[in-house]
Amino acid sequence: MNNRSFLPVVFVSIAALLFFWVTFLPAQLGGWVTYVIVDGISMEPGFVFGDLVLVRTQTNYEVGDAVVYWDDALGSYVFHRIVDMEIDRYILQGDNNAWVDSYHPTRDEIVGKLWLHAPKLGRMIEWMRTPLNLALAVGLVGGVFMFDLFKKPKQKGGENSPFFQVGDFSQIAFFSFGMLALLFLGSGIFAFIRPLNRPAENIPYQQDGMYYYSATGTPGVYDTDVVRSGEPVFTKLTCFLNIGYTYNILGDRLQGAAGTYKMYARILDEQGGWQRTLPLNADTIFSGNTFFSMATLDLCQMESLVQLVEQEAGLKQVSYTLEIVTDVSFVATAEGNLVSDSFSQTLPFKYDKVQFYLAGNDPKVDPLHSTKPGQVESSVLEANTISFLGLTVSVWVVRLISLFGFGASLIGLGVIGMGLYQAASQSQEALTQLKYGSMLVDVVEQNLAPTSSIIDVASVDDLARLAERHGTMMLHTTRNFLQFYFVQVNGTTYRYVFSTGRKGIEEPDPLPAEKEAPVVVRSTPAPEPISKPVHHPTPEPIHKHKRSYSPPVQDEFFEMELPKQAQEQVEYVIKTGEIEFVMPPRRETVMLKQVRL
Repeated sequence: MNNRSFLPVVFVSIAALLFFWVTFLPAQLGGWVTYVIVDGISMEPGFVFGDLVLVRTQTNYEVGDAVVYWDDALGSYVFHRIVDMEIDRYILQGDNNAWVDSYHPTRDEIVGKLWLHAPKLGRMIEWMRTPLNLALAVGLVGGVFMFDLFKKPKQKGGENSPFFQVGDFSQIAFFSFGMLALLFLGSGIFAFIRPLNRPAENIPYQQDGMYYYSATGTPGVYDTDVVRSGEPVFTKLTCFLNIGYTYNILGDRLQGAAGTYKMYARILDEQGGWQRTLPLNADTIFSGNTFFSMATLDLCQMESLVQLVEQEAGLKQVSYTLEIVTDVSFVATAEGNLVSDSFSQTLPFKYDKVQFYLAGNDPKVDPLHSTKPGQVESSVLEANTISFLGLTVSVWVVRLISLFGFGASLIGLGVIGMGLYQAASQSQEALTQLKYGSMLVDVVEQNLAPTSSIIDVASVDDLARLAERHGTMMLHTTRNFLQFYFVQVNGTTYRYVFSTGRKGIEEPDPLPAEKEAPVVVRSTPAPEPISKPVHHPTPEPIHKHKRSYSPPVQDEFFEMELPKQAQEQVEYVIKTGEIEFVMPPRRETVMLKQVRL
């Protein structure tokens, strides 16, 4: 694969990614598709538990459409089929149900209509939601990819070398683009789940309630002749308790407030659960931001109820609880927005067969007074922003940057990844550098320590396992297109050697017919320099080749295999590292893979 053939792959990948992004983008991220997993049997047999259904928003829905809507009562999405229409609402029913749904949603409340159905895929997604399972799946996919990447490359003798070289920079760039892609993906999800606009400011308001009570007092028992709020009431002295309640809606920007309220008394046994409720006034309508209500409670009646329960049911308690409850609900408008809220306040008393007194263990909390804050969104909208490290950026800007950054990161990741894959597939040296670059140390052969024996291993993977087991590095050197990898342990050198061509591409081995027994060249010091080469009797002119090199530290460093014809007509004379030999002109020079000196 060259540069020209690689570019279309990149563009096709980008186009496929954009198509998938636009078509299957979830609604939570700004798309049009909602993913729902079937949980139940109401739509059997067409849809069973664990199926995944994809629904898309439509402008209109008809009878027979399978749709998804949100049910507030259930607190979940419901996937049923439309069986009828009632004015502006839809009547739905499960295919396996004999009854229709109690809730009838409007068109705006329907999430979408069935678009795609993937049986059993929902179970897989649920399984993937578990962090441990997700980690296992990612590891499995990564292992499959790495296995394919690190398989033994094919031997090629072509003229085109890999356009991408494996090295520390390429690997760092690959992982850097991967981290950038994850970063932009996270920022994009964070930006797309936030609305583009938000209310300029929220309109605050507060509901405030205050209880008052009084009863006829007895001079000498109380400071005055009237029992006031906060004081106990003795049933032997008085039976009637007057209760007053004041309610206010505090908020200048609320208009047209109106609602209803009711007040009732409830005596109960908190331990056993028995209770009895008595109304103090019926539902009453009020208008405006405030109202005042009065009611009278007969405490002697409450005492009689307790005595009746104890006599008839055998209930025996030291004390009981008396609660005065006021429930309020109202509606109003704030800058054109509808406000609907409720408020409930309880005044608690304890009854110990002698007196009724206010209950409250926290001295900082006033049992007579209660407030409830609230707010409503303004109709004025402004651009939503995201703050990060002191910077405030609009959501749409973050979305745009995330999309372009994610796309650019994927392009860079794909280019470098395909380049690494191509280089590793064409060159065993590049593959070794990619797999074991952190374990390799480039050396010159003079730096190799002499050892007693040399052992050739079958593959560089075996050599790497030896290095890992002994906690050492793999030594690497290059000589005459031969790649040498060493691991020296306890006086033994473990070695792996392979050959590459002049252009860095691994060359195939000679044909089996060309391989004969190796020629062992014996190194003997010559007493005198060679003045001229030795000639064989031949009618043709003889060419002389001279080659100089520095001898390796070890006596046995290479093994050379020569064709039989070359063995018969080649002589070697060696002295102090110089080799002079004569070869017939009709014999082509053979690139030798292994030489033993």
